[in-house]
Amino acid sequence: MGHVEMIATIVHQLTKDATLEELKAAGLDSYYADHKKGIYPVDSNGVPFTVTYFASTGHVLADISEDMAAEMKAKAVYENLIDLATDPDLINVLLFLRQREVVHFNRFKELYDHYKDILD
Repeated sequence: MGHVEMIATIVHQLTKDATLEELKAAGLDSYYADHKKGIYPVDSNGVPFTVTYFASTGHVLADISEDMAAEMKAKAVYENLIDLATDPDLINVLLFLRQREVVHFNRFKELYDHYKDILD
């Protein structure tokens, strides 16, 4: 499951039983107006998720570097969410997901080093 799907699942689990009053109090009334409790991936500013900014050059080292950067960005987002969270169960899930990004980064780094040796 990708980053967007993981966060969407967490949001769904946290909001599925929320009352309309709770959603309003959380500032989610405009989101509710457009999507009810459906999950529509947007960033914290309401900008919809898009793959427009994903890059693929066909150059193995450039593409793996992009993958490594994506893992670090995801790790940073999980850390920001941990800072905002107060529920220990949610924090534990976010800590797991953060660590998963570290593992993914390390695997991409191993691939990068492997191909760098071959291409040099």
